[in-house]
Amino acid sequence: MQVGDTIYLDYQAATPLDDRVLRVMQAAFATHFANPHAVDHVLGWRAAAAIDAAASKVAALFGLQADDVIFTSGASEANAMALNAARAIASQTGRTEVLIGSADHGSIRNEANSSRLTVKHIPLDERGAPDHDKLRAMISDETALVSVIGVNNENGAIAELAAIAALCRSCGVLFHADLAQAPLAMDINLLDLDIPFATISAHKLYGPKGIGALLTGPGVSEFVRPVVMGAGQQGGRRGGTMPTELIVGFGEACRLVSIDGPIERERIASIKDRFVEQLEEKQIANLVGARKDRHPGNALMHFQGQNAADLLARLQPHIAASTQSACSSGTMEPSHVLSAMGIDRGAASECIRFSFGRFSDFRQADRAIAFILNAVGMN
Repeated sequence: MQVGDTIYLDYQAATPLDDRVLRVMQAAFATHFANPHAVDHVLGWRAAAAIDAAASKVAALFGLQADDVIFTSGASEANAMALNAARAIASQTGRTEVLIGSADHGSIRNEANSSRLTVKHIPLDERGAPDHDKLRAMISDETALVSVIGVNNENGAIAELAAIAALCRSCGVLFHADLAQAPLAMDINLLDLDIPFATISAHKLYGPKGIGALLTGPGVSEFVRPVVMGAGQQGGRRGGTMPTELIVGFGEACRLVSIDGPIERERIASIKDRFVEQLEEKQIANLVGARKDRHPGNALMHFQGQNAADLLARLQPHIAASTQSACSSGTMEPSHVLSAMGIDRGAASECIRFSFGRFSDFRQADRAIAFILNAVGMN
């Protein structure tokens, strides 16, 4: 995608709203504006029915049923609900320990640190994903919750979700996966994986901002604790008037991913691979992390000898990319993800994450390479 003079290569921060999603949202704004909790008239019924239909589309992408979807304001709120579940378990069982990935999203890290539970960090493996073997040694009778990011938002590493879920199940420990980045990287069936709690976000899969969900598997409803109490909407699981139009857009975005996901991932990976290969062949930058089991659009690149922030500034307004995840941008500290990967402060300050998506093409990738060559003085 190009917006004016800018090539957009920051899809892991936020995906553009798909025009097909926008159209169904516009129709919902025109016809489903009534309060979906208004039970005394037909317009309220229709808005509620539109939400039910959208919930089914969201659930279907993950192998679930509509009742398994709790709509939230976004992934951060859903992550907070997962930590609330850990607190509920702690109060019932005396288990007071939470294990989270060393490279998990800031919302999980901050919620865990404010939970008044004991927080331990799971080291990363050589790929930059949570280390399953290290987790096996850490998990204990004190563990209330294990939470890992399914697909890392900076290095693109895909976690061993099936193995981690099986380990947690065998130890009787609740497992939560932050899957905000996962739908564009892999097929996911939460029932097959037996993951009881998962977080998703609409604006990571070409839907609108301001809407996400906590997905719940069998047998965990007793641990659901809302962050927003409200007036008992969504069966008391999350309060507040449900934003029909956003939810309808979320559902359509999930439907489109379910149809086009595998082919789209293959096309995006081929664009990303050419971008990476050209940078490496010209000895400008190297890919950080493993090439396999990685988000297809992720190109976290190390520009040795180049300060990443300065390089991105020189690339303006031509390329939109990030020095670290958007939730951490603007801080003076190095990326906690890169630190967890064992990358020192100096090298971390030389890394830029480029991420490709649905509206990327080879021409944009080639033009981006040309801009980078010029910015580093090789043109």
